[in-house]
Amino acid sequence: GARIVGQEIAPHEIGPLAKALARLVDDSDALIVFGASAITDRRDVIPAAIEAIGGRIERFGMPVDPGNLLLLAERHGVPIIGAPGCARSPKENGFDWVLQRVLAGVPIHDKDIRAMGVGGLLMEIVTRPQPRAPDD
Repeated sequence: GARIVGQEIAPHEIGPLAKALARLVDDSDALIVFGASAITDRRDVIPAAIEAIGGRIERFGMPVDPGNLLLLAERHGVPIIGAPGCARSPKENGFDWVLQRVLAGVPIHDKDIRAMGVGGLLMEIVTRPQPRAPDD
């Protein structure tokens, strides 16, 4: 099983978040970061804070929907997941697939997440402005 061993709430700014991550990372088997906004590029707060503490970004996004805005990084072998918004949902999503591997101690890398693209559409999003396929 897994248990939460620490929690920090930091402003959505690079410096304070980097300090919080630095305090937690060395005593953790994994970190999950929930941010104030979606992670879309390296200049966003979460990836910039991870890099500020010497972390390495492994993967931006994943070919699974919902879950496509996930970030995977690591620092000294400790996986760091930038959680997409769907991680808060009780419905299955790409975050679940990554978290299962991390909690089982199975290494996960860019190529593993790329491979999740086969069958990665988990459901149609009811609120999507334009459906992926027309109803027949």
